[in-house]
Amino acid sequence: MTTAAELFSLEGRTVLLTGATAGLGRRFAETLAAAGATVGVVGRRPELCEEIAKENDGCVPLPFDLARTEELPGLVDTAVERLGPIDVLVNNAAYIAGGAKAEDETPEQIAQTLAVNLVAPITLAQRIYPSMKERGAGVIVNVTSIVARAGIAWFPQATYAASKGGLEAITREWAAQWSPHGVRVNALVPGFFESEMTSEVIHKRRVQEWILSNTILPRHGQVSDFDGALLYLCSDASSYVTGQTLVVDGGWTAH
Repeated sequence: MTTAAELFSLEGRTVLLTGATAGLGRRFAETLAAAGATVGVVGRRPELCEEIAKENDGCVPLPFDLARTEELPGLVDTAVERLGPIDVLVNNAAYIAGGAKAEDETPEQIAQTLAVNLVAPITLAQRIYPSMKERGAGVIVNVTSIVARAGIAWFPQATYAASKGGLEAITREWAAQWSPHGVRVNALVPGFFESEMTSEVIHKRRVQEWILSNTILPRHGQVSDFDGALLYLCSDASSYVTGQTLVVDGGWTAH
C-alpha cells in the first residue's frame, strides 16, 4: 500500500510556478520544494527570485514579467532548458487594479489585468501541454479566487473577478480536452488571507470584523492553510481528480 508521504511527494518532479515572489506564491515555492520538487520560481522581481532560490533547495530563479505575453514562449523554453520537462504548471500570478471601481478602470488597467491573470496562464498551458501529452502525464493548477463566484463590493475588482472567472471556466474545458491524454487540470480557490495584495486593507478593524462575520471558521486565513490543498492537487494524492475547484476560504462561500 502506498504511504501518505509517497502520495503527497513531488520527488523528481519539475514545477513551473508563477507569481512566486509574494503572497501565496512564496509559500507555494517553499511548500513544493519541501515536497521534493524542482521549482522554477517566476516573478517580476529578480532579487526576490534569487532570494527564494538561496533559501530553498530545489528552487531555480526565473525572473519574468508575465504582462509581456508575447515573450512567454521564451520563458517556457528557458524553464525547460534549466529544469527539464515541466511536470506541473501552477498558474498563480495575479494583478489587480488597486481597488478601482468598475466604472473607473482604465483601458490600461483592464488590459494588464487580463494579460497577467488570463492570457499568460493560457499561453503557458498551450506551450507546456504538448510535452505533457507526449509523456502521457502532467498537472495544471490554476489559482483563482472566491470573487470568481461571489460579488464583493467591499473590494472593487470587476475585471479581476472576470479574469479569475475565466480562468476557472477554462480549467474545466482544459480538463475535458486534455485529461484523456493524462493531463489533469484543477483550480485552487483562495478566500481572504493576508498577502501583499490585501495588506493595505486587511488589518483595518472594520475589514477584519467584516471578514470574520462572513467566515464559518472563526479565524482569519493564513498562507499556511493552503499547503495541504496545493500538495493534494499537484501530487498523486489527487490522481483521479480533474476539472474540479478546491475552495480554501474558511467556509466563506458555504453560506
